[in-house]
Amino acid sequence: MDQFGATTIIGPDIRLLLLDCFETIVEMENGVYRPRLGMIDFLTHFGSRLGIPIAVISDASKEAVESALVQSRLTTYFITVYHAGNAAEDLGGGRARKRLDLPLSHFKIKANQTLFIGDSPLDAEAAQHYGVQFIRVPRSEDRSFSFASLITGPSRYRSQEFNITFLDHYRKGKDKPK
Repeated sequence: MDQFGATTIIGPDIRLLLLDCFETIVEMENGVYRPRLGMIDFLTHFGSRLGIPIAVISDASKEAVESALVQSRLTTYFITVYHAGNAAEDLGGGRARKRLDLPLSHFKIKANQTLFIGDSPLDAEAAQHYGVQFIRVPRSEDRSFSFASLITGPSRYRSQEFNITFLDHYRKGKDKPK
């Protein structure tokens, strides 16, 4: 059975794109946030060319998200930013869920016309909870993934395969003698 978020196609019925911020839109390199590979092409295609509103939704603070977007020079691509202060639900135990119902209400869009792109199981859980379509992308450790692959779709990325590969790589790194 495919995991939730294994889809890789952004269909013609999508009227709103929601993107997680850290490790999805931006990655840190040498202490500086930069756009993920293919991100500008992705945002230009879906936002500017197709006119689909694109918003950021993160469980990080407003300041952290805005700072990362400014540093990566991506602020102009997003209609709005949802953050811990206005769109995070405390689940207890240090866990928070992004409130995808808020952008749905704000944009007056149905859940089935919305697509959320994120990098974590909590992102998938939020999408499933709110009935929103979801694409799980790899964290920035997978340097081969490009957001441009989602423009033409289907992307060949499968999160289950990457998770296994990354876990093997991580374990091998841990086993190296010091």
